[in-house]
This record gives sequence, C-alpha cells and structure tokens, in this order.
Amino acid sequence: MPFALDRIAPGDHVLLHSACAEPQTLVEGLVEGIRARRPNLRDLTLISLTYRTGGAAAPPYADLDLLRDRLLRFKTFFPVAALKQAAREGLIDYVPVSFANLPGLIRAGIFRPDVALMQVSPPNEQGHCSFGAAGAMVPALLKTDVSIIAEMNRKSPFTYGVQAPVERFAAVVESNRELIEAQPSVLGSIERKVAANVAELVPDGATVQLGVGSVPEAVMEQLAHRRNLGLWGSALADGAVDLIRCGAVTNLNRSFDRGMTVASILLGTRRLFDFVHRNRLVELRDLDHCNSPIAISKIRGLISINSALEVDYEGQVNSEILGAMPVAGAGSVTDYVSGVWHAEDALSIIALPSATPSGRPRIVPRLAQGTPVTLPRQMVQIVITDKGIADLRGKSLSERAQLLKSIA
Repeated sequence: MPFALDRIAPGDHVLLHSACAEPQTLVEGLVEGIRARRPNLRDLTLISLTYRTGGAAAPPYADLDLLRDRLLRFKTFFPVAALKQAAREGLIDYVPVSFANLPGLIRAGIFRPDVALMQVSPPNEQGHCSFGAAGAMVPALLKTDVSIIAEMNRKSPFTYGVQAPVERFAAVVESNRELIEAQPSVLGSIERKVAANVAELVPDGATVQLGVGSVPEAVMEQLAHRRNLGLWGSALADGAVDLIRCGAVTNLNRSFDRGMTVASILLGTRRLFDFVHRNRLVELRDLDHCNSPIAISKIRGLISINSALEVDYEGQVNSEILGAMPVAGAGSVTDYVSGVWHAEDALSIIALPSATPSGRPRIVPRLAQGTPVTLPRQMVQIVITDKGIADLRGKSLSERAQLLKSIA
C-alpha cells in the first residue's frame, strides 16, 4: 500500500472511481496516510463523480475534522445525502457540470487530475481488467497521461465495455472485499402513484432511461408487464435485474447496441453485481457514449424519466439544491432532455411527488431566489406527480401555470 500511494505528490488532484466502484482499500490507506501527515499526501484535493445514494454513511474522506482542518479538500460533480453534514458546513466544493461534458473536459486538459484511484476486476484470459461497477470517465483517462493506481478486487464483477491491460496501471493493490452497495429505496404509496402515472406514457417497445432515486425505482416495478423494452442510461439499479429476467427488456428495438442493456455506472447491491458479472447482455460504457445528446437523439422511442426537487409554474426545474444545501447535481438530466428533443417518437419526463414528506409543495409558484435552474422552462416536456400529468410542450406561460397547478 505505501508503495502504491508513493505515486501521489503533494498538492495533487486525485480522482476517485465512482460510487459502488470506489476503491475502498486505497481510500482507507489514503486517509490514514493523510492523518499520519505523510509528506507526499499533503494539500491534496480529492474529486469524485458521485458517492452513492440512500442512507449511506459518510465516506472516510468526508470526515469533518479532515475537511475543517484543511488536511484535505473535496470536490464532487454530484453531491448526495451521505455528504450532507459536510455540505451544510460549506466543506464540499460542488462542480456544476453535465455528465456528458466530463470526458471532453479531461481530454482537453481543462479538467485533468494528476492521479486516479480506480477499482478493477482481476484480468480475463487476455490479460485485460474491467473497471467493474463504473465505466464513466475511464476511456478519457486512459487516453491521457493520468497515473492510474488500481485496486484489483477479486469481488469486483467483470463487466463488458471498458477494459485495460494490467500494464496500463502505475501500481496495483490487491483486495478481496465486498463492494460499496447502494440499497434500493423504500417505496411508499406516493412514489407508486407517481410511477403509475409515468408508466401510462411508456408503450411496449420503448427504450427507457431512468434516473436515480425512489421514483425511477418505482417506475421499474410498473414496467414488468411491458414487452420488448430497452434499457439505456447513465446508471443501472437493482430493478433492472427483474425487468430483464421477466422478459420485459429485450433491447431489440434500437438500431445500435442492439440486444444490450447499456449504462455507465452500477448503483445497486451484490444482486446487481452478480447479474452483470461476465454477462454479455450488459455493457458499461463511458459517459461519452451513454450521455451523448447526439447518440440519445438517434434512439427512436426513447422515454427519459428523471426526478427533480422542485418545478415552478413556468416549468423551471431544480434538481440540485434543497433550501441552501446541494443534495444532488446536474448529472445526466440535461444530456437526456437535450437529446430527446431531437429523437423520433421520444419523450422527456420529469417525475416527482407533489409534496415533500413534511407536506411542503414541490410544484411552486416560482423557484426561490438563488435556486439553480437545472432545466430551463423551454427544455421541459412532461411533468408528472402523484396528482397527474402536465404536458408543457408548446404551452404558453399561463397554460403551463394552469396545468402545473392541477398536479400540485
């Protein structure tokens, strides 16, 4: 472990593999080295695409003492609930960027980490390792001179799509430990009502893109009786296993990547990891492929389903800030909404409960001052709550307000 971390220099920007693919052994060794004041681990900036969803514990690098004492700086492209205390204290630096743009920023040298800590599978018969639970930005990193330190975890699934020979890694640390898991959400009657309204707009033969969170998970339950569906998106959750196994998903209607479920990141449990292991019907690809609005625009019959925190009467969408605290990022939503506008027979859906658990409305007259507009009003097509469906396409501001009030 010390040998591997010797590749890091003071002041380096260190990128972490995403979410369930996070290399825990390397992360723990890094944090221990920072606490021990190892000279080469001073003044580091740690960067993550995202951590994980649900009620997860805060990761070791989000330790408040580390961040408060400036022993470590932390940036993320997608804050999540596990980071809320550090975010509340202003200790997390959120980088607002659409996921589709990240690989290009790396290749252009605008965003280029000095070191990447990645979790990989053991090599296959050809000596190539897969990147397990996340493809995301990996191809862009492989095409640069970024030093990759790999944790070769024997429990990481071997996934098809993004792979690299062992020789590409600057150092390798072996491990045999369970991956970080993103547990399924606890679904209630409200989420299921939202999902039932969404499912009305998903015909047989559609290709479905699902964001993350309780509503997209509830939608997967509703689609079990559909036929000849496709799955395509930046993230894949446990519910996809049931849809594929029950025969609802065949992926046969797309003109490219036919027959395959395509995603960039796995956000699930061991059940999902085991399902994708050496499964040629699933490919984990980079964000360049999964999130490209150009590729998305070529998927006929795509139904894009994403969550939001708030929508105002004009149709402006906030998917990032709750009160004054970042709880999510721009992520993939703008990528898919942009692509859908140019796709044939496609729909973009923003789905959310009409109120928070405490009863606070989520369809509001106007977003509060200072709230980011994740999606401007002119990009939004369909908004769905547990109260109904509002089709905003081609509607005036007064018509939009009337429609949105009806589902508030």
